[in-house]
Order: sequence, then C-alpha cells, then structure tokens
Amino acid sequence: MSRKELSGEGAASLISSVAFREEQFEDYLPFVSLVDDETILTRGGEYMQCIRVNGLNSMTANDEALIRLKKRIATIIAQTEGRFSFYIHKISKRLSPEISPVRGDGFAAEVDRRWQSALSSYGLRDKTLTITVLRRPAASRSVSAFEKVRARFAKDKVEDQKQLRERRLASLREVVSILLSATEGMSGRALTASSGELLGFLEAIGSGTEVPTYPLSEIGILARSIANFRPTFASNRITLSGGNTGRKSGLIFTIKNYPNQTEHGMFDSLNLPHDMVITHSFTPIPNDVMEERIRRAQKMMASMNDAGVSDRELLASAADGLVTGKLVFGGHHMTAAIYSSNERELAEAAADIQQVAQEAGVKVITEAFASRAHYFAQFPGNAAFRSRIGTITNRNFAGLASLHRTPLGKNGDEVPWKDPITVFPTPEGSGYQFSFHRKLSRGNVDAEPPAGHTLILGPSGGGKSVLIAFLIAQAQRMNARVFAFDYRRGLEVPLRALGAEYSEITANRPTGLNPLWSETDPEGQQWLSEWITALIERAERPLTAQQSQFLQDAIRRNAEAPQGLRHWSQFASLFAPLDDDGDLESRIREWAPSGRYGWIFGGNREDTFSLNGDLVGFDLTSVLDNGNDKERAAVLGYIFRRLERAMQDRRPTIIVVDEAWRALDTDYFADKLQGWLVTLRKLNCVVLLVTQFATQIANSKAGASILQGVQTQILLPNDDASAQDFAALNLNAKELTIMLETPPGKRVALVRDDQGSVLLDTDLTDLGQLLMSIGNSTAGRAALAAPDYDPEFWRALK
Repeated sequence: MSRKELSGEGAASLISSVAFREEQFEDYLPFVSLVDDETILTRGGEYMQCIRVNGLNSMTANDEALIRLKKRIATIIAQTEGRFSFYIHKISKRLSPEISPVRGDGFAAEVDRRWQSALSSYGLRDKTLTITVLRRPAASRSVSAFEKVRARFAKDKVEDQKQLRERRLASLREVVSILLSATEGMSGRALTASSGELLGFLEAIGSGTEVPTYPLSEIGILARSIANFRPTFASNRITLSGGNTGRKSGLIFTIKNYPNQTEHGMFDSLNLPHDMVITHSFTPIPNDVMEERIRRAQKMMASMNDAGVSDRELLASAADGLVTGKLVFGGHHMTAAIYSSNERELAEAAADIQQVAQEAGVKVITEAFASRAHYFAQFPGNAAFRSRIGTITNRNFAGLASLHRTPLGKNGDEVPWKDPITVFPTPEGSGYQFSFHRKLSRGNVDAEPPAGHTLILGPSGGGKSVLIAFLIAQAQRMNARVFAFDYRRGLEVPLRALGAEYSEITANRPTGLNPLWSETDPEGQQWLSEWITALIERAERPLTAQQSQFLQDAIRRNAEAPQGLRHWSQFASLFAPLDDDGDLESRIREWAPSGRYGWIFGGNREDTFSLNGDLVGFDLTSVLDNGNDKERAAVLGYIFRRLERAMQDRRPTIIVVDEAWRALDTDYFADKLQGWLVTLRKLNCVVLLVTQFATQIANSKAGASILQGVQTQILLPNDDASAQDFAALNLNAKELTIMLETPPGKRVALVRDDQGSVLLDTDLTDLGQLLMSIGNSTAGRAALAAPDYDPEFWRALK
C-alpha cells in the first residue's frame, strides 16, 4: 500500500515504525488540558464533552421508538450547521454483577452460591454508549507572519479571543444539553474528570478496558494521564501491555465498502464475549462543497446517460435536503477493535465480526499498513488519522451508530430493598439486575417505597412455579418474609426446603380462623363492620340503616366480651332482639357452626391460624376450586387482614397469590383491592399475582384494579395463546412476537417495568439437583409424604 493511501497528515506521521518506537504513546493522543470538569481542549483547538447514555433495547423496543431516536440524533447534527464533529463509541466490557450473598448454609444460601458461580462462568458483558461532541474552531484565513506577531500582542485581540472561547464553549454546552434532552429517559449524563469517568472512557477507547482514571497532579498535557498502557503494532496485529489492560492482542476492522442503504441497528448483532470498541465518527462537509459535488455528479450522469431514474432522484433529493437544512453530508469513519489474550478466541471473534458485517451488506477488512492509523483515529480529536472515509448523510450516521443497548436493570441504590433480587443473563450475553420495584425517586431515598407489585403470566407447565420459587429463594438475601397463597401445592416443596410453615385450608378440617376473636381494637372493629357487611349484604336486599347500626353495636359488644364468648354462635345470638323478622340474625348464622359457611369460622372458639415464621404457605385449592365468591372473600379477606397486621414492622415482605384471577374474582376485592395494594406498598410489601392469561385477569371482577396497581410484569412465552390473550397488556409488536413465537421449552421471560422491557434467559439448569426442590419434583413430594420428613430433605434429592 502506498503512502498516499494513508489519508491525512496524522496517518503519514506513523509511516516509520522506528520513529513511533522512539516517541511516546501520549504524543499521538490529542488531549491537551481540562477546561472544566466536563470539557477538554484538543491539540486541534477543539472543545469536547462526552455524554454517557443507556440507549434503547432494540430487541424489545417498538420500531417507532427506535426510528424516533434516530431522527432526533440526525436532526440535531443537521442543526449544528457543520460547526461540530460527533463520535459515538460502543465499548464492550466484562460485567461482574455485585450483589450481597444469601447468608447461612440453608437451601436459599446454597441456591445463591450455585447461581452466582454460574453467573461468573457465563462471561457476561456490558456495552457502554458514549456520544462525544467536538466544537470545531472556525476556519482561519491565511495571514502573514508579521500579522501573526502583531495580533499576538494586541490587547483587543486577546480580549476577542476570550470572548470567542466563551462563545464556543457556550455553543458546545448548548448542543450537549439538546442531546441530553433528546435522549431523555435513557439516563444520559455528561462524563466528568472528577468522577474518573471522563478519562477512564478515553483510556478505554484504546484498550477496551474501562476503569476510573484521574488527571495526574503533575504539570503536563492531559494525554499523559490517559496513556497508562503501551500499544505496539506488527502487521495487522495490535498488542497491548501494561496498566490495567494486562497483555492482550487485538485486531481492528474498518469499512471497505458501504451498503446501498443503512438501517438502524444493523450492527446490533456485534455482541461478542470479548473486549471490543466500536467507533463511529462524523465530520460534516460544508454545504457548498457538497452542493458542488452533487452538481458535478448530475452533469456527469446527464452527459453519459448511464444513470437510472432512481439514481437521478436520489441526487435531486440530496440536493433538496441540503437546501432545506434537513440533510448534512459528512465524512464517516467506522472501526471495530477486538482484544483477547487467547489467539483462538481472537480468530473466532474476527470471523464473527466479518459474518455480522456481511449480513448487514458491509465489507470490513483489517489492514497491516493502516492499522496504526485506524487505531489512533478512534480517539475524538484525531480526525487527521482517519483513512477509508465514507461520505454519508447525518441520517445514515444516526442509523449506523444506533444508540442501542441491553439495559442492566436497577442498582442496589436505586431500589428500596438496597439490593437487586437476583441477576439474570440475557440472550445477548449481558446481565440484568432484576428487582420488583420501580426505581426510587432521585434524592428521595427515605420516602415510602415505590410500587413493586408484580404480575406473573405463563402457561401451565411453562415454568411459573420454578421461577417464583427461585425469586423467593433469592429474596432471602434481604431477609424477605414470604406468605404464599398456593394452588394445588405447586410451591410446597420449595417452600418447605426454605424452611416454611405450610398448611392447607379445606372444608373437611378446622381452619383455625376466627376474626371475632382477634379484631377487637377500634381499627379491627371498623374493619369487621365493612367485611361482615360485604359478606352478608345481598344485591336485592341491602342492609337497612337500622341493621347496619345494630351490626356495629354487636361488633362493639363482641369486642367487650370475654375471649371465650368471641365466636360466631354467640355473635349470632346478639341479633335476636332486632325487629327485622330475624333477617340479619339468619344471615349471620350462615357463618355459625350449623350454617352453610360454618366450616370456615363456626367451629373455631379462638383464632389459631398461624402466620408465625419468616416463610408461610397455605394451599387454597379447595377454596378456589369450589367457585363460591362468599367463601373466597371470607377466607382471603380475613387472611389479608391478618397479613396487614403482621406487616406493621415494614420488614421486606412478599405475598404470592397463585391463580390470582380466581382468588380475587369477587365483588369484595373489586372494591377493596386497589386501596389494599396501596396500603401494602406503604408497608414495604410486594404482591406477586400469578395466573396463565392476561384475559383471566382482565375479565375478573378485580381486573381493572390489578392492571392499574400492578405495573411490573414477568411474562413467559405461550405458543398456545393468541394475540387477544395479551390485549389487556398493550404489548408492542416485538413483545407480542416473543410471547407467541418463542419455541416451547426455551426458558426465557419478558420483564416489563418502569424502565421499559427486556428479555431474560431464565434457564436455571446450572442449579443442578437443587432444581428438584425448586421445581416441586415428584421426588420432592415423595420426601415430604413421610410424617416425620427431614427438614433438609433437599440435600438428598438427586
């Protein structure tokens, strides 16, 4: 390759490898000094700032949102009128999630140890997205040496330079502010030197390893603070050594042939398990220069008569875009640098990059002679090193350099329980910190907990119970208390493995429930009045004012009675004097021992139903399957009341309600549920509502309250479902496709919350034999069948 093929003065200066070895790495970095905590001055007189954004998740975000983001970026570039250059870097780095371990040596602790060990073996990666904006100096006219000397000492010239500097800095801050507004909702922020992020990012551009880096205290150019490792070049190979990088080899690819069209996300598949730096730079070309190029191209086509109608239309459209200001052309340079300490892995990664590029219609190459130039061209402010520059529009640039990234979830300091529940891998090889709660309001850490109630949907046999049991076990890292309303004993094995108390509520044995015995304080009396009214009132025969008053008086007298008289037989007798032809007494006696609902409360002289312990489960199959609204409202309403009492200590608590649509499909819950969910949120409780189809929830009497009050969703694919089954959730097209077209047996879950949606890999195979306990296996149920089963039965399951 001839020297002319290395475009730019910077590239030419690298021709001699001997000369390069004699000079320092920092000599080829453009960073001179910090103007302020966010702004850097370059050797070329540019001022630059860097913005870190979270990006949009292209796997689940709707196309309209992705296109809208692309248009915003393109419009901002067009409006800067060529005074700015733009770089977008995507840097892939190793992700090591840090969450507190589950303490102890019980089942939950063993599950956590296995899972954290599995996570560390997955090679999880994060991709950071950084936009760099450079305010370019104005083009200067040619002046004589005498004029330069005279201008140097002119006082008014010095003052003019100060004002020019301030105007340029102000315009830079304005563009950065506009970009932050355009990426609102993506947690955008300007990187600062004081945090170590600004220089850490600039160092990572050359190494693929990002760690906090701070300015050196000694006097010298800023580049010295960044040049903390040594790059050397041989043929097309880059070798990094020293500093935080360790020793590793790299290859750098660049575009040889551009595609005919660009689409947003066309390089999203570059999710490789290696340190990787993808760089896009865009330097606008003056409009008058581009207009002249277009005119020449149009004349050439006309004279040779070799262009199709579409080509002429494209040129005419480009010319029109320049005139209207919607289009800006610029020089684009893209590189993809990959690094690894393993030669075989590096070769595999190189093949993967070429395959992804080929699928996108792009030809990428490595170059022995130009690899140094490509390497240094990655750094903002080193535009002179760029070779193989393509002329594209601002719209093309916004599509090629799409701001797409898999979210990482919420950090511990962003959620009220101070830690994520767990970390799940994602199909793209990242790691997602899962939490039930919405993100805490900034600066309002001590406020009431944000909403964390969660809807879990999935088909029968689709893994709902396994996932719930795993989440319950992982929640023990914050010592969460758990109450589970189970159905068909689906959670019995994992709950008992966790050490839970487990019981069954059924019509053929005493329930131990007696609200008349326990609800005797003023608050309890008020609750009893509302609850009993809901149980005995009939649509065709509502209670009269006299009956309502008599009921309140009877509740008060019950509270004042000795404990031994606080039962339903005695309570029913209090209504005998009421002059209503025995109507109210007969309604109350339905709940006494001889009444049709007497099995629930009637035989219980005291309240012996236990909610003691950190984990409590009760099977409600009998109650849920009989289809009686009154019985469900009676049993669940009172147990919920007991739970509300128990949670006054505001300890982190999880309530699981399996077959939620069936459990809550009553007029009582339709009226009470929304307020109850608010109350439980304030008591630091998360409610998990579990069912198969969204339509079951939507069509239930409490459906509206559930869909309004439960904003976090965990959705498991169901290829037997239809689009209508998910209509109540307002899924976008991509989310719906995941739900309906994911192959059976593929363990993934779609999580939707206040931060958007993300697809998680929920395959728990690496838990080994522990899955037999988490999964409520036949062996687990057999171990529990013995009356004196070993509480640590899970250790023996294989």
